[in-house]
Amino acid sequence: MSRENEHQLYPLKLAARPVEKVWGGAEITRRYRPDLPADQPIGELWAVWGELAVDNGTLRSRKLDDLAREWPIPLLGRRVAARGYPAFPLLVKILDARETLSVQVHPDDAYAREHEGEPFGKAEVWYILDAEPGASIIHGVAQPLTRAEVEDAIEAGALPEKLAHVEVHPGDVVFNPAGTIHATGAGILLYELQQSSDLTYRFYDWDRNDPSRPLHIEQSLDVSDLAPYPQHTIRPVEIREAGATRTYLCACHHFAAELLRVESSVREQPGGECFHILTALEGAGRVQDVPLDCGESVLIPASLHEYEVHADEVLLLVKAYVPDLRADVVEPLRQCGILDETISQLGGNRRHSDLARLL
Repeated sequence: MSRENEHQLYPLKLAARPVEKVWGGAEITRRYRPDLPADQPIGELWAVWGELAVDNGTLRSRKLDDLAREWPIPLLGRRVAARGYPAFPLLVKILDARETLSVQVHPDDAYAREHEGEPFGKAEVWYILDAEPGASIIHGVAQPLTRAEVEDAIEAGALPEKLAHVEVHPGDVVFNPAGTIHATGAGILLYELQQSSDLTYRFYDWDRNDPSRPLHIEQSLDVSDLAPYPQHTIRPVEIREAGATRTYLCACHHFAAELLRVESSVREQPGGECFHILTALEGAGRVQDVPLDCGESVLIPASLHEYEVHADEVLLLVKAYVPDLRADVVEPLRQCGILDETISQLGGNRRHSDLARLL
């Protein structure tokens, strides 16, 4: 890509894709997409994904994956391009669970490549936007289990009894590394950041008996972590800045997420290293001269070395990116006086935390 064309890259708005699900509800339509039929059970809003098209400017209608392959360094950044990803590496969704989702698990990168021919496994993080009183998730197993014990529980229809059920509340952060047995319970609205993969193995689907939703028992058993997690939620780390509050939600090798509460404006610096994904959860504002309304996302190319987010009203958004854990997370938080123990838990439980291995 020529330097002239590189400078033509700009904040890219993406045409989000609503996805109807048997377990979906009405909150996505009510909060983010009032243009959709009110009686349509929208379970997911795919906000940023490689197969989505740009919806503004001179690159309108171009797919994100195509742009990433054509201009890897200017769009993705030096850090991300050096990893050699064959496609755009992250996927952002909003999920609305009117009913409980299936009990499922996702493979890691190695299993996905060997058994599915896919480039990415699937680690994911949830930021709980809303939850009805008493709403809960499944997150791992309640006690150490063997493969044979899980098989017996499935045969007896008792698998849910062997799993950890965790009540959640708005603002909770839950990290699901690959191998985590999990399910979103009824009455939960959440933001999900994940690797760009839809590989899902279902253990159990609450007797829905839907032929379009098959179970994958053997694959699930192959990849599942059958040891309990010592903690189920991350403690976000909040830093006050001029014009905004920045809250670190989660960070691992694959992705990092920060919540920005912008009261006036905030300046960000990709610096050519990595793209930023901005997803507005509340309020409205502008990224440079591009409007950003509630429910919309903007991809900031890495070649846009610096940009400013302005709030027209208080703007709550999530910034997602592929991190250099030391430069983007550890050092900034240490400079703010945050202890390593607190930084480490942003990577989830110690057994899986990339930050714990670094520190």
